[in-house]
Amino acid sequence: MSRVEHIGDATLYLGDALDLLQTLPSVKARAMISDPPYCSGGFTEAAKRSAKGQGLRSETLQDGGWFGGDNMTAGGLQWLLRSVAVAFKGHVADHGCTASFFADWRMVPLLAQAIEAAGLRFQSMPVWDKQAAGLGTGFRAQHECILHFSIETPRYHSKSYGNVLRAPRMPSDRDHPTEKPVSIMAALIDVQCEPGGLVLDPFMGSGSTGVAAVTTGRRFVGFEHDPAHFETACRRLEIARQNPRLIGESSVAVQPDLLAGAA
Repeated sequence: MSRVEHIGDATLYLGDALDLLQTLPSVKARAMISDPPYCSGGFTEAAKRSAKGQGLRSETLQDGGWFGGDNMTAGGLQWLLRSVAVAFKGHVADHGCTASFFADWRMVPLLAQAIEAAGLRFQSMPVWDKQAAGLGTGFRAQHECILHFSIETPRYHSKSYGNVLRAPRMPSDRDHPTEKPVSIMAALIDVQCEPGGLVLDPFMGSGSTGVAAVTTGRRFVGFEHDPAHFETACRRLEIARQNPRLIGESSVAVQPDLLAGAA
């Protein structure tokens, strides 16, 4: 760990995710929500390489430095996420806490087994519907999977969402190659963490999970090993701290029939 920044209710660490999870005192998280690196792959290494773009243009991948230095094998990724899941159990507030990981559909069989092997329960698989198909032929890519786990019986905090979360793709001038809409992260947080609770993101990238957390009244702890992305996350969290009602992206539609009886 080489740097720590405290920005309002957010604490950001520059360093290796697994090292931090294994050495820091418990952060008492209600939920871990993250988009791990290298999760665009498949059953084989050839499939991993062919899946990287997820329907994006080649120039977009080049300009964004898509997964520069991606030399992790599928087996290495399984080991990493199982280790993260094991370490997460030492950072939870109490029983019933949950964890959600974004993944390409090709990685679902591999990663679900690895995380289950850490002792977490595979509860469901929501999807992010990007509302427009990517490039390619056949059934073109339009969604990403979200693997959702719990420690024992999960505790939820909202009935407002179904398991299909709809929000447009991020624009080409986004801050990170795999940046997620803040509205998608806010929906996941709303279900998994009560206001005032803490959300943990061990692979925070440019900080979308943190922005969603602080703008919805939660606390946040995030880890990032890349100094450039860490600086971006710090900048975005400072903007969010000063403008807590400003998310800047379209919201995810809720289920009106479920909301009808809500207080």
